[in-house]
Amino acid sequence: MATRPHFIVRMRLDPALEEEFNTWYNNDYLATLRPIAPLFTDCYRQVSGEGADKVYLTIYEIKDEASIDEALAVFDREDRQDYRRQWKEWEKKAVKEIDARVFRSHYSW
Repeated sequence: MATRPHFIVRMRLDPALEEEFNTWYNNDYLATLRPIAPLFTDCYRQVSGEGADKVYLTIYEIKDEASIDEALAVFDREDRQDYRRQWKEWEKKAVKEIDARVFRSHYSW
């Protein structure tokens, strides 16, 4: 059984700014992305660990392989530039580590 590709953003946050960042990220950044990103069929966040070991994942499910580039292009749309600038500011002050990449199905059962 094939599964859809996923764009996964993994990050560690500065604990002093974690709550403020999460409020912005969930309520502003992601909430405003949803209506303009139909090629993302699902988006959710997960967290693991505590304190210095805490890691956040944002997982975007993409419609299909053929839609990957178009789905990711939504982040750079002209009408998203204000959020892009805000993201860069948050990345400088609150994001301690980040990795973002597309994952394709390799195995499922």
